[in-house]
Amino acid sequence: MNREETPFTEASKSPFWAFQIAGWALFLLVIVGVNLYNEPNEWSVIILASLVSLLGFGVTALFRWKIRKSHWIRKRPRHLILPVLTGSLLTTAVWAGSFIGLHLLLHNLIKAPAPRYDATNILLTFVNNYFIVLLWSLIYFAYHYFRMAQIARVERYRSEAAMRDAQLNTLKGQINPHFMFNSLNNIRALMLEDVDRSREMLTRLSDLLRYSMSISDKREVSLSEEVAIVYDFLELCKIQYENRLQYHVEIQHGLNQVRIPPMIIQILVENSVKHGISSRPDGGKINVSVRREGDILQIAVANSGEWQPGRKRADSNGIGLPNIRKRLKLIYGDTASLHLRQEEEEVVAAIEIPI
Repeated sequence: MNREETPFTEASKSPFWAFQIAGWALFLLVIVGVNLYNEPNEWSVIILASLVSLLGFGVTALFRWKIRKSHWIRKRPRHLILPVLTGSLLTTAVWAGSFIGLHLLLHNLIKAPAPRYDATNILLTFVNNYFIVLLWSLIYFAYHYFRMAQIARVERYRSEAAMRDAQLNTLKGQINPHFMFNSLNNIRALMLEDVDRSREMLTRLSDLLRYSMSISDKREVSLSEEVAIVYDFLELCKIQYENRLQYHVEIQHGLNQVRIPPMIIQILVENSVKHGISSRPDGGKINVSVRREGDILQIAVANSGEWQPGRKRADSNGIGLPNIRKRLKLIYGDTASLHLRQEEEEVVAAIEIPI
């Protein structure tokens, strides 16, 4: 939306004249139909009906000009009651007075049916016209407030989407330094022991960083892409931990193209290595399982070790798991979850995502 534009100016860009013409044409047809039904041989009523419709068209168009000039659309509904009632009253007075005057003139010029305008008829004409103008005002303001509500809702959705994208980008930005720090520490530890292995680790790290950069602007990636990066990460870690690290990855058939948030499995595996394998003298095993149950994608990363709910573990003071939870919340709302649990001698991090 341009700086000069507001929901109010956008709301004013409405098909007013199309509705105005259609509405008064319908009014004309109703008036002509009713009068011809009551007086089928009196064709002069068509002239009078056309006259009252044209006058109604004109005075309501002038009323709209006043509404726009005075910026009534910007007022709150409760502040419009008196202006609309007063404006409709004046509009009705002009409409009824003009019609009565022209009716009398037509009677003299073309011998139209003699008008019977006593006090009662004038009052009835005024009340009927006032009701029509009020109805016109109600429709006019209802349309514009409905339009403004729609525009405001769209703008709110746009703002929320922009905020969510900004939050997701911030959360993704937290992943890369965290991942790089751990990986570079691994390389530094091995550098003086084995140059060839260090070179291999640097190559794999380069692949991982290339992937993390390529998904920085992606909300979701395919499961196959994520699993490939998990394999690279595990192989990278296995060079350091050697036989202390064993792993197994099991992906249910037909899930390769399922879309998931990037890096969530990789971070779970990274936490398993950091808080499970590295802290055990004998190492352990990491099992990655992805399967589908109905419309739910179940991701489980299990590592050898022990965990108690009251014990600080698994990045509780870091950014890995909180990052995943925030991203799942932003993307899926309350329909996705991440839970940690102990199963026999394994700690399991389980994610459920709607497909």
